[in-house]
Amino acid sequence: MSINIGMSGLKSTSEQMNTISHNIANVGTAGYKASRTEFQDIYAPEFGGGQMNGVEVAAVRQSFMSGATTPTNRNGDLAINGEGFFMVQSNGQQMYTRNGVFNLSADGYIETADGYRLQGFGANETGQIQNGTTTELMVETGDMAAKTTSQVDLGVNLNASLPVIDPALKPFDKEDPTTFTSSVTTTVFDSIGAEHEVTQYFVKTGANQWKAHYVIDDQVPTPPATLHSETINFDGDGKLLAPNSVDLTIDPTNGANKGQVITFDMTEVSQYGSEFSINKNAPNGYAPGKLAGWYFEADGTVYARYSNGQTKAQGQIVLARFPNQEGLQQAGGTRWTQSFSSGAPLTGVAGTGQLGQLRTGMFENSNVDLTSEMVGLMSAQSNYQANAKTIQVSQEMTQILFQNL
Repeated sequence: MSINIGMSGLKSTSEQMNTISHNIANVGTAGYKASRTEFQDIYAPEFGGGQMNGVEVAAVRQSFMSGATTPTNRNGDLAINGEGFFMVQSNGQQMYTRNGVFNLSADGYIETADGYRLQGFGANETGQIQNGTTTELMVETGDMAAKTTSQVDLGVNLNASLPVIDPALKPFDKEDPTTFTSSVTTTVFDSIGAEHEVTQYFVKTGANQWKAHYVIDDQVPTPPATLHSETINFDGDGKLLAPNSVDLTIDPTNGANKGQVITFDMTEVSQYGSEFSINKNAPNGYAPGKLAGWYFEADGTVYARYSNGQTKAQGQIVLARFPNQEGLQQAGGTRWTQSFSSGAPLTGVAGTGQLGQLRTGMFENSNVDLTSEMVGLMSAQSNYQANAKTIQVSQEMTQILFQNL
């Protein structure tokens, strides 16, 4: 019987040492969760269940305590500050992980190092997140099409303290700075993404009155087909009276669509007794662009960044938490699968419900305490040697017994 007890001890401590060795080997693995071996006594049934007959492994449990985070300043690295798991999938198999180191595959999918694709809400062609159905997150690798400029939000202050310029004495001439008071240039884009420069030259023509002259690509538009000037009026408090907007028509000669109307929103134009300033000059169009990179925001939204300075949402990460995360089934590496014991996943975006916040540019380290593991390994080795000694002593006693028969 003592041999059986020793054998059970050898087997159990061997499994314990395997668990500890696995922890030590993964001390530097992102998102890894340490395991511990739990034991229980074995009782001999022939003695009515009251006689101890060794030990066995009851369970190998994992600690889901969060590990420390390491800053990397890398766009594809994420750490969950609180509860939750990233949802990843490969060949239709759903898994969960705390390893937030992601890369972009050749075909645009956001993946773990071993090829599991990150899950979340997708986005439509305009970059709006489509909540409700999870999908494999990906980044469009193609070029971004140009957007035709249709509106410019303009906010400038015209200096009311400057003298009046009499257009009868000094007709406007864009080459003569004495014929205008100030100017602002806006870059706009036609239907094929080509740039055009629209310059507004402001001339103070009277008290609370200005004339805006429009020049396109250094050329004054020819009336009446296109606007070439507009009168701007202010009240005694320096606030705009009219017009609230100005429609300018451009006719590109490079093959782009003609008759392009650009509305200049003038509601933030003012006339105060301070220096001329440009507070806003925001056209809504842009040139075509190539993919220049991608990154995550703190809410889990993934953006593509283009060479034209534009960004576009590609999707949003969905996190999962479980009623009993200790009940998750280990699936190798730093991944787990749902089990009956864990319960069904509760999903949502970061920061909602009991789900943790995302921290960008960093990842979660292993939660293995190397010092504790080394101490545990030495203790397990001592237990192993002690059990081996009991078997040796039992064998020696059995040999003596047989020799004396």
